[in-house]
Amino acid sequence: MPKRATSVWISIDMEGIGGIAAYSQVMMQGIEYERARQWMTHEANACIDGAANGGARRFCVNDSHGAMHNIFADDLDPRAELVVGTAKPWSMGQGIDGGYDTCFFVGYHGRAGHPKAVLDHTYASRAIFECRLNGKPVGETTLNAYLAGHFGATVSLVSGDDATCREARALVSNVVTVKTKDATGRFSAKMLHPSRVQEALREGATRAVEAATRSKPLVPKGSNEIELVFLTSAMADMAELIPTTRRSGPRAVSYASRDYLELYKAMLAMVRIAPAAVPPEQT
Repeated sequence: MPKRATSVWISIDMEGIGGIAAYSQVMMQGIEYERARQWMTHEANACIDGAANGGARRFCVNDSHGAMHNIFADDLDPRAELVVGTAKPWSMGQGIDGGYDTCFFVGYHGRAGHPKAVLDHTYASRAIFECRLNGKPVGETTLNAYLAGHFGATVSLVSGDDATCREARALVSNVVTVKTKDATGRFSAKMLHPSRVQEALREGATRAVEAATRSKPLVPKGSNEIELVFLTSAMADMAELIPTTRRSGPRAVSYASRDYLELYKAMLAMVRIAPAAVPPEQT
């Protein structure tokens, strides 16, 4: 019998959390943001508890939404370490290189430009029109799954709306997916009750830990190219300032590398520098 995964790294976003479908829930100034923070923390705890039931003993949670200090630290399961803060060097991937057996992507959402996904975007909704990896439109699930593979970790659980779950299953055939809602539009969804979502995550996390060793890391191929299509040409002008980038279209910039971590860092750098093209009065 294969050894079970004993360490779990969790990247948790907010748009895919159960009960969420509006900007007023995911923005710090939103009237429903504090409630959404509670749901986010409860879902993280459900995953930790379920994974522990499956035999995991080491946990790290990376707060991966917005400014990345959303989770209530004193309400998080004390068995887990918590990574928080603005402008982490690896953003949603911070800490993934810590020697963890498997990764969970919780509260994830559809890629920018998806025809029907709740609050769809890829890293920066005010800058990125579309992100392509080797010519194919991708979202954060795919980008982060390859980052996990770069460090030898599997992705065994993904939760979010129906679009996110489909993306995950197309990428990793035996991944455990937990659907939190069915998208009916970008700002609307048919929801499961948050308590049912948390129970499904607890059960799914147990199964994911038990099955993780039967999975293989999603290893990036030898050379990869990432292309970001921005909302404006001025944003592309800014991103093109990064050395070795290539202007691939009127609003698009691409970057190629044999090192996936370098590619990932270049993508983050372009995402962060592009908004500098927007005049302050328009931000």
